[in-house]
Order: sequence, then C-alpha cells, then structure tokens
Amino acid sequence: MAGVTTFSGVIGLIRKAEDLLIKKANQTDPADRASTLRGIYYGTDWSLDYKVESKRSEAGARIRNLGFLAYTGGHSPADPRPALGQALVDDLQASQSIHDGGFGIDVGHVMIGLETRDSWMMRTAKMPGQGGSGIEIVTWLGDLGGGAANLARRRVTAPATPVNIIFHNASSDYGVMDNLEGDAGGYLVACGSDPGGAPQWNNGGIADALANYLPAGPTKEWSTRAARFATALGATVSPAGITNTPDFIDKISKQLYDFAVWYAATRWIPSGELLGPAAEKACTHMQGAAREVAIVFTAILSRSIKSGGILQAAAPYPVPLAPGKCESSLLGTAGTDVSKVRKQVQEWNKDLRHLWD
Repeated sequence: MAGVTTFSGVIGLIRKAEDLLIKKANQTDPADRASTLRGIYYGTDWSLDYKVESKRSEAGARIRNLGFLAYTGGHSPADPRPALGQALVDDLQASQSIHDGGFGIDVGHVMIGLETRDSWMMRTAKMPGQGGSGIEIVTWLGDLGGGAANLARRRVTAPATPVNIIFHNASSDYGVMDNLEGDAGGYLVACGSDPGGAPQWNNGGIADALANYLPAGPTKEWSTRAARFATALGATVSPAGITNTPDFIDKISKQLYDFAVWYAATRWIPSGELLGPAAEKACTHMQGAAREVAIVFTAILSRSIKSGGILQAAAPYPVPLAPGKCESSLLGTAGTDVSKVRKQVQEWNKDLRHLWD
C-alpha cells in the first residue's frame, strides 16, 4: 500500500475516490459517499478495522461490525472496490492516520462521524445501556469508554497501571492524539454553525469540507475546534478553557463508565477474552478508570481551547483510584454464568434495531 502523509495528500485521495463513486457508482449524494468511504475504515469485512481486529479475535471483530451497523443508523456501506479498484482502497486505508506539520487526524473517525450525523435518530437517541448516542459512541465515547474498559481490565493483574497508556500507546488506540482529533472532526467537519448536527454540504463534497476544516483551510475552522467540540459535549467554555470542570467531569465519567461496561460485556465476554472472576474484578476498577480518563480528557480540551494546540494528553496525570464495588450486575454475573450476559446482549441488540427499523 502507498499511503500519503500530508493533509493535502489525503484530501487528494478522497477527492479521487469521490469522483469515481460519482462516475462509476452514481453516488451523487455526499451522504452516500461518506457511508461508502466509512466502510473502508470501519464496520465491513473489507474494512481496515476488521483486518486488525479479526487478528485479535474473529468473534470480537464481527461484534464490532454489528455495533457499527447499529450506531450509524443501520447503514450497510456499499462495496467501493468495483468503483475505486483495490489499489485506491489500499491507499486510503494506509492513509487513515495523518500526521502533518505537528498536527494530526484520523480520517476514518471523520468519515464515520459524518455518516452517523446524517441520521437524526443517531444524533439524538441514547443507545440502551451504552452511555450515549450513536454519534458519541462512534467518536469520543467509543474511543475513551473502550479505553476505560481496557484500563480496568489491565488493573485486574496490574493495579498500578497508569491512565496515560490510554492516551499514549504504540498501537494508536483509544485516546491517542490522531484519534481525538478525528473525533472532533467527526463532529465538526461540514457542521456549519451546529457542531454534531446534520452535515451541511453547501454544494461541495467530503474532500471540500475536509479541506475547509484542516489547519490550512480558508475558513479557520481548525482554530476553534476544541471550544466547539467541548461545547457540543456539554462544557461551558471561555478563552481560558472549560469553566464547569467538576460538572463536566461528572457527566463524562458516567458516560464512560456505562460504555466501558457495555464494551467489556459485548466484546470480551462473548469472545471468551474476559471470563470468570476476572470479569467481576475488572468491574471493580471500571468507575475509577472512567473517572481518570474523564479528568485527562477534560484537561486536554481545556488546554487546547486556551492554546490552540493539538488534542493530546500531557502530565500531570491522576494517580490510579482504588477499586470499588462492582455495580454492574451484567459483569458481576459474568463470573458465574456467561449465558446471562449473552441473553442481555441479545435483548439490547433487539432494542437497538427498533431505533432504526
């Protein structure tokens, strides 16, 4: 694969892909193209995410695909390969995470955010038992809630595991800079004056909207992204940063905890990666992990609002909080009866389907 390394390079790839989707697949609506391009990165058997996750767990990768189907409003992306050719698909996948001039962004996060925002239901409805709406889950909540679950799971055997591994790791997972920038972009690219709202294409396409958003864009959207993103998540802001920090941390902590429980229960228990007493023990670390991740995330947003810098974690980090009581009956029962977890997941999946039937 011959990926690109610059913002202008990835905009060029996306523009080329859009032109081919219009000419060869008759996808004249940018929303259709966003869905098709999202499938290159997430939620399909040909996606980059599936290639990576299936090496860890085939069952886990298929569960993730079902989740992306639900969170985007029941969309099944068209296969882009007949229109684009495998070489261009490979180039796009190799160019998902861009680092250019000290900035960065995960383009796959932008694509799935654009697609999900096209659905009123996925922008507004809270997913049963998961802490947030579809747009929250496919962006920051999925990244950081999954990170909180991972941190809690690690603390089963290594209680002193620090929270900073969720924000700095070699696998580019969870809260690393390009993921968080992609999460912000998923809310803000083509948003007009409504962060997280329905995409506003203004007679352009995805490449045009991304070119306007990125640092060299003519409309200076990048310079205000942290404040607009934080406001969309419930923060009140000033030039000095977030002004309702305690309330914001409480709100985000609750959402992260709910998603962390869901993540652990639907991904690791059915796949056999988290079973027996380890599930209940991980549960005792969930509240603390979620709060630590929320504290760091709040600091990231505040610092970027004030400085205009990248969305990246930095010291000081909170010390690991002591484990508490397992407050999730779902994870608590996983220690003795996995069938109850699977039954609950099936019920949740039925509830999810009702949202977009």
